[in-house]
Amino acid sequence: MKDLTDFISAANTEPLQEIVGKTTGNIFQVRHYTYGVLVPDENHPLSCVSVSNNSISIDLWIGCSWQCRYCHVQGTFQDLMENGTMPKNPIKRSKFSINQIIDSLLEHPFFTPHKSIISIGTASTEPFANGVVCDSTFEIMNAFVERGLTNPFWIVTKNGIPKGRKKAFTKITRSNKVMISLCWAGNSRLIEPAQNNRFANIEEAKESGVTVAWYMRPITPEWGGSLENIEMMMLLVKEKYGTLIDMIVPGGLRWTEGIENGLVEIHKLPMPNIPKDDNLKSLPQELIDNIFMLGNKLFPNTPIYLKSSCALTHMIGVSSINAVQVFCESQCEASICTLKQRSICCDTSVYRMNKVVAQQILDDLGIPAEVKSWDLVNGIKTSPSLQEFSHAIRQTVFKHLAMESK
Repeated sequence: MKDLTDFISAANTEPLQEIVGKTTGNIFQVRHYTYGVLVPDENHPLSCVSVSNNSISIDLWIGCSWQCRYCHVQGTFQDLMENGTMPKNPIKRSKFSINQIIDSLLEHPFFTPHKSIISIGTASTEPFANGVVCDSTFEIMNAFVERGLTNPFWIVTKNGIPKGRKKAFTKITRSNKVMISLCWAGNSRLIEPAQNNRFANIEEAKESGVTVAWYMRPITPEWGGSLENIEMMMLLVKEKYGTLIDMIVPGGLRWTEGIENGLVEIHKLPMPNIPKDDNLKSLPQELIDNIFMLGNKLFPNTPIYLKSSCALTHMIGVSSINAVQVFCESQCEASICTLKQRSICCDTSVYRMNKVVAQQILDDLGIPAEVKSWDLVNGIKTSPSLQEFSHAIRQTVFKHLAMESK
């Protein structure tokens, strides 16, 4: 598959699968393949590669021993066993080698050498799980390095940073930026069975040149998202790891039919009161205000971002990779950011927002749509509308407009 038309046709295909809830009998529609998958076909190397909001995710495994009750992977039918649950022991999802997968990715128009952020395990498992899973995470990063590709890497983990990998990280960070987001929101064992120290071995990572973010997610009022608990977490992290955290990224819980099926039907837990808006994370304003109030007090020199893309943008040192300062202006202004980064993002004098630029981007990507208008105020309007395309296509267009239009 090397023709642009074939790539777009595959990325625009999202097969759905019906699931009957085991507790209530309600019907759920989940995606057969990973949300944003590039090629929905097990016989293609890119069946385990998907487009997320900020990155291109490579997912080699099915199953996860962490078994977080709200895991969004529960919305991927191919990752579930016959009883509707995720396997506890990871097994290979793809029959293709890491080199075969990356070789295929290099041919895809959605991948930009040296620029596309590569995440690992984002849509499948704990990327630093002991043993072969952790080994494969480093093998993926090294495969890019060995090809001379300087694409940044992003790893979200609940395991914490693997011990004894300082040299391995250093080899990678000589040429490629690496961000590790340590995911901890103080949720109980009922919600997150694994109650380990998420900040373990952070010193080794920092010494090897890794950027470390505290991914304070998911927070919900029903799961202890109170002022008291948030203050407890911040005091604890400040005391032990305050000087080692590069930024904080709080966030709420997303809703998908798969997540609701997992929580309510499989684990028999009530669904938190969040909007039923597919893949939209929800965080009440009161919690946001409390986090920023405590952050200003306890982490006065640490950026706090409401968007993951802002943390990645700060690490790379470029203008917002998703143009947050333009399209999510209120969240940009609310975030605690450095003056240097704000000056980079908010210098809109270099924007080249016009139909010609936007049309060229769509043509280069192989998107069969005509740009009717494109500006900072109204965004992009096309025929047919981009809303008629899949998430993988819409988000890729959005990323390239942000990246290439200035």
